[in-house]
Amino acid sequence: MVTQSEYWNGNAGKQWASLANNQDTLLGKLGEATMDAAGVSIGQSVLDIGCGSGGSTFEISRRIGSDGTVWGVDISKPMLDIAIGRLTSHDIGNVKLSEADVTTFNFTNHLFDIAFSRFGVMFFEDPVASFSSIANSLKSNGRLAFCCWRSLSKNEWFELPLNVGLKYCDQNNQVDPMDAAGHSYTPGPMAFKDKDIIDKILSDSGFSAISIKDLKSTLVVGLTPTIAANNLISIGPLSRLLLNYDDQTKALVQTELEQQLMQNVTSEGVTLKSNIWIITARKG
Repeated sequence: MVTQSEYWNGNAGKQWASLANNQDTLLGKLGEATMDAAGVSIGQSVLDIGCGSGGSTFEISRRIGSDGTVWGVDISKPMLDIAIGRLTSHDIGNVKLSEADVTTFNFTNHLFDIAFSRFGVMFFEDPVASFSSIANSLKSNGRLAFCCWRSLSKNEWFELPLNVGLKYCDQNNQVDPMDAAGHSYTPGPMAFKDKDIIDKILSDSGFSAISIKDLKSTLVVGLTPTIAANNLISIGPLSRLLLNYDDQTKALVQTELEQQLMQNVTSEGVTLKSNIWIITARKG
């Protein structure tokens, strides 16, 4: 079985890194809504968990100003290399980046006001151990805030391309790449689709005052159906589904996906519905 570290440092991590700007455009507003819920502001010290290519980290940097600090951590070297390159080119002084697993990383007695994550906490192999470590990195009464996906059926931007792919793939040999049917914690995009799972894991990890709020939105997945199909076939559940299929199958999926996405063209581009949880909690 492939570990999370192997997955995010292999082809998947490289693919996500290559689409860093696209991902920041796609998911930026959802991360910013989570920062608003967390109350990220001037002078704070913030931990950015699963910072990826740095889009969320640099937005936090802007919000906290020169008197604050943000420390981004990620296990994916390909994505972190993009973040480091961005940091170097912009000479931002209040940002620190580390290739690290937050579960075991030693922050050298640095304590944070806020631990934040934009879709970076759903892949923990031992979530209680990971969130307990996060709690230990926070100041007394420090805050946790993260966003995560709700179920597959509530996220058209996952479900539509996945259903197209399943038409051309042998479903009898497929393990659901989203674990959408499961009701227990399994690392992956939909790991926190159920509120009860979130509440139990955070409570067991030393958090209280847990708030779980729903946010519905539309995502611009590409300016044209062709661009959108390329994006959706490159990352997410469809890319995992097609991993071991030949180019002919992938081409058939791409063609049908483009055709279906023509129904979702707006003045902004191709839009699909999304639905997330925004979670906040306090240490202790």
